[in-house]
Amino acid sequence: MDTVDSSLAFSQQVALLEKKRAVLLGLLRLTETLQQLRVALSSVLQLSGAAGAAPSDSDLRAFEVIRQRVADLSSAELRQAIEQLDGKVRDSLAQISTMALQLVDDARASLSDLELIHPRVNGFNRFARTNIAMRVLLEQRGESLPALQFELPREAIAQRLARVEEKEQGICRALVAHIQDMRGDLALMLGNPHCAESQTQFYQVLDQALAANLAHIEAGLSLSELPMPIESIEVEGGGSVEHADSPVAEPVGTAEAETAASASPLPDVAPDPLPAPGLLGRLRRWLSSPVDVRWRDLQPPADPAKRRDGE
Repeated sequence: MDTVDSSLAFSQQVALLEKKRAVLLGLLRLTETLQQLRVALSSVLQLSGAAGAAPSDSDLRAFEVIRQRVADLSSAELRQAIEQLDGKVRDSLAQISTMALQLVDDARASLSDLELIHPRVNGFNRFARTNIAMRVLLEQRGESLPALQFELPREAIAQRLARVEEKEQGICRALVAHIQDMRGDLALMLGNPHCAESQTQFYQVLDQALAANLAHIEAGLSLSELPMPIESIEVEGGGSVEHADSPVAEPVGTAEAETAASASPLPDVAPDPLPAPGLLGRLRRWLSSPVDVRWRDLQPPADPAKRRDGE
């Protein structure tokens, strides 16, 4: 009876870990979106000529890349391009500002909502940062343009930026706590007598991947460059499971985050799930690679059967 109970408990542990992975993906997406909104509003302040809105070191590196790409443009071409970008930034600011307030006031957006918001914010950032880089290049040539004027007062933009930064910090703390909680669950699973040897290897590598992501986040690095993308993390031997409509949890604790994901349908959990050899091999290759190699840089090995078919 104890053996049956223990086996059932292990299956429940696997199911719980999958639920927490779904919540982790939501927290990650929300944090990424808030980060992009922060960059967007900071760029707007720079374009408006706000005092103290100097670009960060990462901004300067990005601007330098853009500057090199447009360095061959004449000053007249630069002014024309800036004028067009001014219109795009000005026209999109109201929408970006609304998105920022929505996420700050109610962070329980679904992943599908965030997937719609994210590319819009990225597009806005591309326009705004390119605009700034071109203006810097024009200034280096001894020319200058007046600051960009927005309908939204500069003080209101600064207030929205402050609220986004505060929410981002809170969600990021929840993200760190959630990964730590998942690693605690993995430790329990690895100590379960029903965890087979093949599963032990899989969950050990998974724990190392989470640890690498945790160190990356705690170092304040970009979430878009995680060593191991959360979408690639599998809890079972089957494929990764996307919970596109599961709500994103507020940063009030892991228990609440688990509750937020409970409405999502869970996959059937086999009593003795086996890891996918391809994924495990790829994880091992990634963990043994140099520190500057990211997960997405590793190509999955070709299927021998498919390779023979193509011959």
